[in-house]
Amino acid sequence: MNVLVYPSTHPAAPSLVQTLASILIPHYLPQPLTPSQLSVQEYPWHTSCAVLLLLSPPTDHEAVRKYIESGGRILAFGAGIRNGTLFGPSHDFGSLSAGLGLSMVKDTTILRVADGRASLYISFSTATGTSADVSINDTVVSVSRLPTCPLDLEAHILGRYVEGNAPAGILSQSGLVAVWNCTPPLPDILLSRSLSALGLHFSSQRADPSLQPRILPQFLLARPDSWQVQHRVVKALLDHLNLGSAVGDELQRKWEPFVFEDANNDFHFHFPSFPTEDRTTDHSIVELIPPNSFSNPKINHVLVPSTPLTSEDERRYTPQFSPSAFFRAIDEFRSGTEDTSPDSWRIGEALIYGEVVSSTQTMLDKNPSFLRALPSPIVSLATVQLAGRGRGGNAWLSPAGCLQMSLKIRVGLKGSASVPGPTIHPSKLVFIQYLYALAIIDACHVLNPASEWAHKVRLKWPNDIYGLFPSAQNSPTSNSKSTPEPRKMGGILVNTSFGGGVADVVIGCGLNVLNAPPIASLAQLASTPTPGLSVERVAAAVLTSFERIWSSFLQNEEQGFHPFMDQYLRSWLHSDQLVTLTNRTPHRSVRIVGITPDHGLLRTVPMGGGEFIDLQPDGNSFDMMKGLISTKKG
Repeated sequence: MNVLVYPSTHPAAPSLVQTLASILIPHYLPQPLTPSQLSVQEYPWHTSCAVLLLLSPPTDHEAVRKYIESGGRILAFGAGIRNGTLFGPSHDFGSLSAGLGLSMVKDTTILRVADGRASLYISFSTATGTSADVSINDTVVSVSRLPTCPLDLEAHILGRYVEGNAPAGILSQSGLVAVWNCTPPLPDILLSRSLSALGLHFSSQRADPSLQPRILPQFLLARPDSWQVQHRVVKALLDHLNLGSAVGDELQRKWEPFVFEDANNDFHFHFPSFPTEDRTTDHSIVELIPPNSFSNPKINHVLVPSTPLTSEDERRYTPQFSPSAFFRAIDEFRSGTEDTSPDSWRIGEALIYGEVVSSTQTMLDKNPSFLRALPSPIVSLATVQLAGRGRGGNAWLSPAGCLQMSLKIRVGLKGSASVPGPTIHPSKLVFIQYLYALAIIDACHVLNPASEWAHKVRLKWPNDIYGLFPSAQNSPTSNSKSTPEPRKMGGILVNTSFGGGVADVVIGCGLNVLNAPPIASLAQLASTPTPGLSVERVAAAVLTSFERIWSSFLQNEEQGFHPFMDQYLRSWLHSDQLVTLTNRTPHRSVRIVGITPDHGLLRTVPMGGGEFIDLQPDGNSFDMMKGLISTKKG
């Protein structure tokens, strides 16, 4: 979930985002929100916004009102607030002038929002503040006060001015609106008190910047019973660099360190010997590379051990993830299936793992030479990502407990000469995101065969993973007794590179597995703890399910998505959903009926009758809250 700071153009916005990040990460992701993003339907900011922080009046009052009405929360600074009733003595006629046709100028500095049955009027000021002291939980801090912005509302007091005991910050009766009549810079305790009062859950201790995670070396590993796969990966990279005979003895497998340079990263491969004792470093894995190797952020260090990691090795070097447990789960979930590709290896048998990386997806798809040289299939997996990516350039918050991995596969293209193995028509590649989504659904049922929680995992077109949770208790518009609330738990990102008659496809997946609230996760879907629910087992279940589904798709490629259609429609959120297409002039009201089996388009039918309207997954944005499908803008 995001905490959005509006507007991004405010002088205090950048520093405020940084301060919020030190307080909220990894629980929430603070980001700036531009005035244009607030208004445009192509940017559904409210679907993943935990709190909207306002530093000035919004350009689109209606967008903020709808956000509040749907259970959203706002935190305003440099503002006053008062209660009002229609045409009452405290009412601001200007705020209603447009709607009532009154001949007066509307005051856009006053934002009217609903708070239960009452209307609240939040007025922003551009005046310069004066220094004042505020008492918050018996702690006194200095702020910049705006005396011209009174907090005229019976509400919960968040802080009082020491001089005069007047309210400095208040929380409305609904608990959805907090307002302070002071301006940035803002003390940490004031921000923490406000966000906590609005229902956010996070550590009360501010993170020490010196203790923030840094990128750590990664291991190149293979399934123990197929350990030669690791050697084949290294040899493929060396052959690409024309170094096959220059850096090691192939027969004895005694390699020398080498560097693979590429556009976004340089990969430094090391062949370490494990020390017998831990040294005085912040992480034991740092001992395995040369000293002072972290000065260049472009460098990725990859460790190639000569044998599989022992349990003691895992305790010291991969304490957050057990490769042996992952490979055992691969064998468990694959039991009874045969290898149909003897010239290669199977999905999940080659693994690049790093405890802290920038992005598993970026490491592959932003390094084209490395991507082409890497043999397939290979999995890149991390415990923490510092720059996780979502669809359309969105950031993906990736704390521990979240499964984040990217799978590289290679498939031949129909019509290309001398391409070994199965081939596919390029137009069918669009189905990969749907097939991978089905693999996640299938994996959940494998992990939870009694379906106590697996049936609550759903798909949002085109590539998001949602869970059906009990509705928020404090949302004034929710019906917690009957209607579950869909909350995003993950997403899929597919990047494709073409060349030499083949497609190199990188399938990125972020899925919240063990995360605690407020992050929605698989663990929270279960009413009781689920034995065997771990990142290692979820990753193995997803990969083995995808291997089976992908193999079936390739064998029956001429049928397109048709064999998988029923399962997909049973699992998604949109059957017979009514939406408005804003990418048509005039806008069209349509009903969603499914996916086209030949080209993977979203099929809709106009409510007034007429021919189908089919929509591209990569060209449109789906806002479930507003029921809108809009053209995605780059």
